[in-house]
Amino acid sequence: KDKVLESLKHFFRPEFINRLDEIIVFDILSAETTRSIVEMQIALVMKRLADKEISITIAPEVYEYLAKEGYNPQYGARPLKRLIQSKILTPLASMMVSHGVFAGGKVNIGLKGTEFTFDVTKGKDTRARGKAKARETVGV
Repeated sequence: KDKVLESLKHFFRPEFINRLDEIIVFDILSAETTRSIVEMQIALVMKRLADKEISITIAPEVYEYLAKEGYNPQYGARPLKRLIQSKILTPLASMMVSHGVFAGGKVNIGLKGTEFTFDVTKGKDTRARGKAKARETVGV
């Protein structure tokens, strides 16, 4: 911390540093912390889908992949939200529209290599007077 603060004094002019109320030095995120952030973000996704009566199950390897790929030493876990958006939320939204995932539907998300897999159990489409449940596997 002392080295960082000392280098700030060499980089910024004293007039600028004196205008700052506080300087906070952050530590690099550990793998466990990154995994916790992934779990919190996925919990938010699950809650949003639960409000639509759609349940999702996510394989442990998906959490590991997201924790590894969503972390950048320079930016921390900031890229994680974009990764969850592109790998999970966008494909799920597409499935809701094109594959009829409605209330009562279930989606199991897995990982094959670096590709996410979605095992979909359709729910009842109340708009079409209760279509029968169907099951299909969708690869994205």
